[in-house]
Amino acid sequence: MAKKKVVSIIKANPFGWKTFEALRQAVGMAMDHQVSVIFVRDGVFALTNWNPQMLGVPSFDKSIEALSMLGGKIIVEKECLGDRGITKLKDFGVEILIKDKEEICQIISQAEVVITW
Repeated sequence: MAKKKVVSIIKANPFGWKTFEALRQAVGMAMDHQVSVIFVRDGVFALTNWNPQMLGVPSFDKSIEALSMLGGKIIVEKECLGDRGITKLKDFGVEILIKDKEEICQIISQAEVVITW
């Protein structure tokens, strides 16, 4: 099976199960495909230094690490960070790419599969 370009867009806030499941799914897909996970809107809060366990939400730090190890890209929209006053991202020990809206649109337009959370 040929590798497909897959983009998973996380736009929901991380204070529930969606971000955890989206990243878990992305890790599974990264084993066979070229995966990019893009954080937009309130999804950008997932990349800040917050404590999900205090809300009973599973940590997704390991999923971010595994995604990176499998060659997946983690991308955050620059404008969404600015709109929410976020100036610093959590250090997950992996590269997080900050791209502007135009660059993100280009990545999405080149994808063969787009999944939105």
